[in-house]
Amino acid sequence: MQRILQFMIRHIIILSISTFLLVSCKKTVQNTTTKTQKTGMQIPVKRRGIDTLSSLSRKQVNDWMEYENLNSYLKQFNNTSPNDALNMAVELNEYIKILKDSLKIEDLKTNSLNARFNVLRNEALRLTDMTRIPAIQPDQVNAQIDKILLVFNSYTQKVNTIYSKKKFDEEIDLDNFFNTNQ
Repeated sequence: MQRILQFMIRHIIILSISTFLLVSCKKTVQNTTTKTQKTGMQIPVKRRGIDTLSSLSRKQVNDWMEYENLNSYLKQFNNTSPNDALNMAVELNEYIKILKDSLKIEDLKTNSLNARFNVLRNEALRLTDMTRIPAIQPDQVNAQIDKILLVFNSYTQKVNTIYSKKKFDEEIDLDNFFNTNQ
């Protein structure tokens, strides 16, 4: 009887140890398919589009490739994240600098267009400065991009206005108009 008892105790101990080892070695399966959440700096923002030159203005500035290059580059900002915009800021400044250096059209060498260019340059430089601010917020970057697009649209509209006015002045001969009324 004692032998049977020892045999049973031995089996109970072996069975207990085996159960304990199986339970402790059991792998826990973790769900590793979590979606990576994007921060505010990584979420693309849809913005207002870029204004286009009128057909009259386009005919007058068709050789001004630097304007077209800047226009095309700025279209990339229409649907971009703040991170991407900050990464593109230095190159944007280069396009703007080249635009100023390439202006050879006498009709466009006006103070009002020059003022718009200076504002555009300053806003683009501000965006470049934002690349050096570690705690910059996405809404600040988005607001700066909106300012840049707004000023560029103002620049484009001023070019349109200059050529519309020029066409109007050519169509109406004011000297002849005032001479016939005397």
